[in-house]
Amino acid sequence: MSDAFTREPLWDPRRFPPAAGAPRAVQTTRMLLDPQGYARSLRRRFGPVFSLRAYPYRGALVCAADAAANRAVLTDHERFTGGDAAALLAPAVGAGSLICTPPPLHLGRRKLLLPPFHGARIACWTERVRDMVHAGLPDLLSGDGVPVRPWAQRLTLDVILRVVFGLTDPGRAAAFRHALNAFVGTGNLAVLFLPGPMRRDLGPLSPGGRFHRLRAAVRELTREEIAARRAAPDRARRHDVLSMLLDARDEYGAGLDDAQLLDELTGLVLAGYETTATTIAWTLHLLAHHPAVRDDLIADLDAGSDRLLKATVKESGRLRPAVYNAMRTAAQDTELGGHPVPRHAFVAALFPLTHLDPELWPRPDDFRPERHLGTDPAPYSLTPFGGGVRRCIGVSLAQLEIETVLREILAAAVPEPAGPLEPARLVAVTLVPARGGRVRLRERRP
Repeated sequence: MSDAFTREPLWDPRRFPPAAGAPRAVQTTRMLLDPQGYARSLRRRFGPVFSLRAYPYRGALVCAADAAANRAVLTDHERFTGGDAAALLAPAVGAGSLICTPPPLHLGRRKLLLPPFHGARIACWTERVRDMVHAGLPDLLSGDGVPVRPWAQRLTLDVILRVVFGLTDPGRAAAFRHALNAFVGTGNLAVLFLPGPMRRDLGPLSPGGRFHRLRAAVRELTREEIAARRAAPDRARRHDVLSMLLDARDEYGAGLDDAQLLDELTGLVLAGYETTATTIAWTLHLLAHHPAVRDDLIADLDAGSDRLLKATVKESGRLRPAVYNAMRTAAQDTELGGHPVPRHAFVAALFPLTHLDPELWPRPDDFRPERHLGTDPAPYSLTPFGGGVRRCIGVSLAQLEIETVLREILAAAVPEPAGPLEPARLVAVTLVPARGGRVRLRERRP
């Protein structure tokens, strides 16, 4: 168990914001099966700051669910710090990943990693992403009621493998794809939410054992790719993230060693392809169930505009953000929203609740992209990619992928419902459509 969990204070109702009295296992189950509905019920009962008593937390997860509390958690770095707060994800992404890097090191590491993700560098991949979408479109258009998320996962993983690793060899790409799908799929990451003993490696048949075995396969492939790229004679002429990171140096002339690169690359891949695929799936699923919005968007795209497309992606991220929260830890005994928060407690900016606050978003359950065409929203009322100095480093790549995929699909087909609007389920820290975001795609005729 991580040091962050061993330091976490045990539950004491006098030292935490209010919480429901249901057993920890019951609250965990309700949160996993109905993450937005259950959290909204707690907000209605306790207000915008409350505690969730759920696994794997020994005490309670402090939840912030309005813009003011959201802003405090994401920007007040003296009181709420990152790094340790991501201890839940460290077994998956690596303790040395930027996601888990503590405050003294985080900004320097972020500056080192950021150049490959600048807008101009990412924009050069537009044609390649478009080609990948076109290559995959027949699979999406071939079924009657297709779950979009698995298709989008395959696509975004291929994009990540090409952009981050520069993989062009079909055999290597297939090996990575197989290992990553096994590690991320089939509920493997749910191990992170189990009680401590169940997360341990107790043999190949145990949940923890399976998790560690599949993780080792992904990391071994990554190590091989790092070694091969270090020896590549054409590295200086390549534009993939790995090649650029091998030559990156901080202000003191120091670069990343192999162990640091291993964790950073694992974090970039795992954080990048799942969330982007989920946003694509939610957006197409919501468009299928809102035909007036869909038809307006198609007409706007046909006219050569992307104004409504950008607004639609924002509205999808508001209503169904792919990432469930941003985690911090309390650096000291403090307060949030008038409630006590003990030192070392885990604190979460809970995006799916802030995004549904009726005081910030009138008719919050409606899918209305036009609400993003006017003035900007109140600060920290819309944070699907996080906020502050720990905002997602891959935002530019994610937005490029999402907009390119939607533009190409909507030029070829019209999404229609293939069943009822799906509820959200929580898989690790990702808010996913329960049945994969099923749609029926009707091909457009010239």
